[in-house]
Amino acid sequence: MKFNDKILQLRNERKISQEELSEASGISIRTIQRIEKDEVNPRPYTARKLLEALNISLEDFNAESQNDSNFNIEENTKLNRFIISNFLVFLFPIIFLIPVIFIWKKGKWSNSSNIICKKILSFQVVWIIISVSITLLTPFFIKLFGGQNVVGQLFPTPILVYIALSFVDVFIVLRIAKSLKVSSSKWTSIIPNLF
Repeated sequence: MKFNDKILQLRNERKISQEELSEASGISIRTIQRIEKDEVNPRPYTARKLLEALNISLEDFNAESQNDSNFNIEENTKLNRFIISNFLVFLFPIIFLIPVIFIWKKGKWSNSSNIICKKILSFQVVWIIISVSITLLTPFFIKLFGGQNVVGQLFPTPILVYIALSFVDVFIVLRIAKSLKVSSSKWTSIIPNLF
């Protein structure tokens, strides 16, 4: 678990506000906010003061972080499986949500992984509505503009549109997962939180 996640977790466990932590540690509220958002890496002095204010020694913190590294590997493996399961959208456009939601609900996720899962699920629900609507409206637009309903002799145009939209979906899901694993991305804030 990263330092910022651990500080946030410790602060939430002790039910301490950022203002109270600031007063107890002597560190400004803005610095605490930037550390929790993972915008900066704290200097050793700042980290030590925050840990002292949270009543945890540096040795205990390092020992817990060592134990968390094994958990992190397992957590990342589960998160990667969850992300890969979202690619079932190619095979089962709407039904794929059932196993994906089951995997999410069944798993025990850390706070940051849970946020990633919720964002990806929310995006997938919105994406399904948009892609199915576009795919179903494609024949209407083709008739409206006088185009061909079949490209060549093999593929109807709506199927090609759906395949193209699915590739875009895969790209966006991978982008969301990558940006949220590194830090909270500003562009993912437009995705509604449906879960």
